[in-house]
Amino acid sequence: MKNAKPQIGWLCAFAPEEIVMAAGLLPLRLSGDPKELSTADAYIYANSCPYVKSILALGLNGKAKHLDGLVFVRSCDGMRRMYDVWKSYVGTRFVYMLEVPKNKDEAAVEYFAGQLRKFAHALEQEFRVDITPASLNQAIRMTNKARRLMQRIYQIQRNVPLPLPGSEVFQLGLDGLGMTKEAFILRLEEYCKKAESRVPQRGDKGKARVLISGNVIDRPELFRLIEAAGADVVAADLCTARRHFDHLVDENSGDPYLALAHRYLGELSCARMTGLEERLNEMEELVKAYAVDGVVYTSVKFCDQHLFDAPYLVEKLKDEGVPVLFLENDYTWGNIGQLKTRVEAFVEMLETRRR
Repeated sequence: MKNAKPQIGWLCAFAPEEIVMAAGLLPLRLSGDPKELSTADAYIYANSCPYVKSILALGLNGKAKHLDGLVFVRSCDGMRRMYDVWKSYVGTRFVYMLEVPKNKDEAAVEYFAGQLRKFAHALEQEFRVDITPASLNQAIRMTNKARRLMQRIYQIQRNVPLPLPGSEVFQLGLDGLGMTKEAFILRLEEYCKKAESRVPQRGDKGKARVLISGNVIDRPELFRLIEAAGADVVAADLCTARRHFDHLVDENSGDPYLALAHRYLGELSCARMTGLEERLNEMEELVKAYAVDGVVYTSVKFCDQHLFDAPYLVEKLKDEGVPVLFLENDYTWGNIGQLKTRVEAFVEMLETRRR
């Protein structure tokens, strides 16, 4: 049954859910259908990002009719091309491209705050709603509450041995991207009770501890593959995991749009932004905080931004004595069998180093 609230899909962590919520609408992160990539080949370049192609296939095959709107972010050329095709061939009621600068300085933050105001105005015009400072601040508080609860769970995962399966925690976060914040908060509160009861006693060093980093993953296959190989996934530095739930929006700002701009533009780590050294430093901090034994860095094919960063990050982490396995994936994880041997060999090497 269709949700009572109009549903607004979003595709990138730079799209602020709070503004959609303040309009009385339901924000939903859109995941593609891995079985229907070929549908998009007639409309977009064959060497486009498979995430982009899978999302476009949803729309072309009529599987996005539940959406009343879709918010794009000018994050890459593939996303820009999909926006053009979607507007021409899919026909969703509200289709919006959010402009996001690549810099993080104050001028960029001010500019982005202005773009957020334009986005809010476009929602108001299309859906005949008012986004007031009170409704926006309420949405900010609600979203921050969910972030704090996820951060509590991530903090618990720093324990040795690992209290909760990484695939389970990752799936929990994914589920939250497709439900109301009220329902997600209730689920997180129950889960936190279970998580805190599982904090282990010190002494057992547990299994090899792996950090997954890279770009979009919205299925747990890689997590389960690593776990089946005998290691624990202790953290996920992904836009569908830690990056989405890290960093709070200032709840006491006189200008909520500026507060949102500071959080989304100033704090989020992504290869489409400037600051490669900052991303490296952040990964090194995560390695220390979670007592990581090795990093699995993954990127979907044809993602120029992440594939450009990968050699530098892999080399620098190895220079710091951190083993890294780089895996290129097709988003569908249809090649999981081919990756199995490499992951098993990597985990075996980590276990050997720990002895």
